Amino acid sequence: MKILVYGVGVIGSFLIHSLKKSGNDITLVARDEKKEILDQNGLIIHHVFQKKTSTDHLKTVTSAPKDHFDLVISAMQGQQQIALLPTLAGVDAELFVLVGNNLKAEETKELFYELRRECFPGTDSKGVSLLFAFQGTAGVWEDGQVECVHLGHGSMSVGGLHRKPDRREKKLLTRAFSGSGYQLRWVDDMQGWLWCHAAFVLPIVYASYACGCDLRKADKALSDRMMAAIIEAYQLLDFAGVKIRPVGDRKLLFSKSYAAVIKAALRLVAKTKLGDLLATDHCANAVAEMEWLDQEFEAFRSENPSFRMPAWEALRMNMPSWEEVHQTYDKEGADKEGAANPGMAPGRADYRNWVPRGLIYGCAAGTGALGAVTCGLLKAGEKAKCPVLKAAAALTGAGTAVLGGMTIWCIAAYRQFSYRGKRKLSKDIVEGIATYVTLPEGGVGLDVGCGSGALTIACAKKNPQGKMMGLDRWGKEYASFSKALCERNARAEGAKNVSFTQGDALKLDFEGETFDAVTSNYVYHNIPSKDRQSILMETLRVLKKGGSFAIHDIFTKARYGDMQSFVRRLRDMGYETVELIPTAKGMFMEKSESVWMGLSGSALLVGRK
Repeated sequence: MKILVYGVGVIGSFLIHSLKKSGNDITLVARDEKKEILDQNGLIIHHVFQKKTSTDHLKTVTSAPKDHFDLVISAMQGQQQIALLPTLAGVDAELFVLVGNNLKAEETKELFYELRRECFPGTDSKGVSLLFAFQGTAGVWEDGQVECVHLGHGSMSVGGLHRKPDRREKKLLTRAFSGSGYQLRWVDDMQGWLWCHAAFVLPIVYASYACGCDLRKADKALSDRMMAAIIEAYQLLDFAGVKIRPVGDRKLLFSKSYAAVIKAALRLVAKTKLGDLLATDHCANAVAEMEWLDQEFEAFRSENPSFRMPAWEALRMNMPSWEEVHQTYDKEGADKEGAANPGMAPGRADYRNWVPRGLIYGCAAGTGALGAVTCGLLKAGEKAKCPVLKAAAALTGAGTAVLGGMTIWCIAAYRQFSYRGKRKLSKDIVEGIATYVTLPEGGVGLDVGCGSGALTIACAKKNPQGKMMGLDRWGKEYASFSKALCERNARAEGAKNVSFTQGDALKLDFEGETFDAVTSNYVYHNIPSKDRQSILMETLRVLKKGGSFAIHDIFTKARYGDMQSFVRRLRDMGYETVELIPTAKGMFMEKSESVWMGLSGSALLVGRK
């Protein structure tokens, strides 16, 4: 099938992956950094529960082609869906599916058909279908890939406002997902379903903001209030005549035991990394959407003034104002412009982290899964008095401990490197290296392996009389880094004397003696090579005589061989003031810090050609 997709957030990404598994011809509308990442690396999804990673290569366009499509899917925030309607209405297709939160579905439908008649005057729009849907996935875009939480092969609830899809619509959708294992749940009232979803989600949103988007801080009183608010919201919908969907959720209206199970599940999730993926990450990254849902629900409440909701009101009043939330998470501008990567604030450089959050989530999920298996084996072994099961439990327990240790290490390292943490080790290193890079008037420097542009930009700001060029191959192993990200960081920092280009450190595409300075930070030890000293020589090849160099890396004997001999070799070749300065003995970090972080042997190779 020929399918056009708008939206490649977490939900859209998993939808695309599922549709690709079915062998469909997918065209994705994407722009800016997101398009560049997808064109360069493909759509990379880390499936957290399944502990696997998938990569799908897509055909991306910046605007919809004038071709005919069998199906058009838009997976966006509700307010963005409405803004997209003039574009959607002009696409040549007969089935449109809007996936995501939408509390203005009735108005959306009316406006879509009105715009459709304007785009195709004189044609009958009766054969054109508009369905609403919601996919049961959560996660976050991080480090150039999607961290996605989903059960099984994924599922989607889909239907008209007040009807199930008809035979033609079911046939098309079933065919689109054929063979993927993806489940389609036909709903007879998607308007009710979407309102019920908002009723469930908004109390969690309020609690998340009240806890600074860290639900681990939620105490029992806050958890009880959150559950009470959810029940009040469902009672309001029932009172107002909104159909409760899924039908099973009607138990929230009368079953205390069902509510207790839901509350226990919420508390359990809140205390783990799943709470971040399922709730708080989205709250922090989609403030505009959460505010929009809140405003629509409050408007609905105002239409039913006699219905009291004390727990809801107390929970909502306990959170910061929306203005404060926007200021805290600095997302309003990013949400409005549909920033390519959730988590990046407008007007602020985002240099990312050398420890991908995907690694943290993967280790945490593995720890939880192995821990559950260990508990199960222990119980079974005790019950059956089986030594084999006990031995297996010991093995999985050891695995749990190892993965748990890795999770703790990853979190600790992430915090050390983070530009927004207390330690800011990455920032200290970058700014420290930049002090050794000096350009003459009109000179040009090269940063090899620039990643997100941090060192390139720091050197450019220190040398306004010259220019800096950042070079990187921006490979899949560091998918969160890209040329577009570097350029956006430069704009955020106000650095106009920088440029970025793609290239290979092993064979620089420049003539000898091109640059007045060369620099690099923790790059070459990542390149598979039996002779990394030759990589250093390739970098120095493009340095002009009289130019300076400052190359920071883990210069251990296992990685580089005898570096003292290399320093003597450079001196013999005529290089001046060549030094190998240890940076893990108090210069950039303490020795103990470098040991546990795996940075022992870090040093700065400096000199002049």
